[in-house]
Amino acid sequence: MDIDTMSKRLKIVGVINIIFGISFALAAYPPLSFPAMQFADLVIWPIAGAEDGSSPVARLMLAIGGGVIAGIGAIWFAASGAPCRAAPSAVRQMIIAGAFTWFVVDSTGSVLAAAPLNVLGNILFLALLLWPVWSAPQTAAA
Repeated sequence: MDIDTMSKRLKIVGVINIIFGISFALAAYPPLSFPAMQFADLVIWPIAGAEDGSSPVARLMLAIGGGVIAGIGAIWFAASGAPCRAAPSAVRQMIIAGAFTWFVVDSTGSVLAAAPLNVLGNILFLALLLWPVWSAPQTAAA
């Protein structure tokens, strides 16, 4: 894979993360929480429709979590430009470290929160996060 392909993929994944993060942050406002609550209902068994996310703590966590996800997307997007061209190996290492840190912390928290099915979704999301750097160049182009 060349640096241009890696850069394009980083932008795509960055935008996906930003959109996902914004959707979760918006779920802190109850009238906009339906998609996030459907997701919660899928990963917190049994499926019962009991998740409403209306407590102040749940709303705060949605806002914070959504903001963090959007911020990660912005980092992926920013890394796609000059940093990717100048130091693709360093960007690759940064993306891998960030993705695996997120995966371990989020998956552990999901299990502790009695939502182990979220780990399956996390595996898919981990693959998406790593897609831009899979077979990425190790050094800058000459």
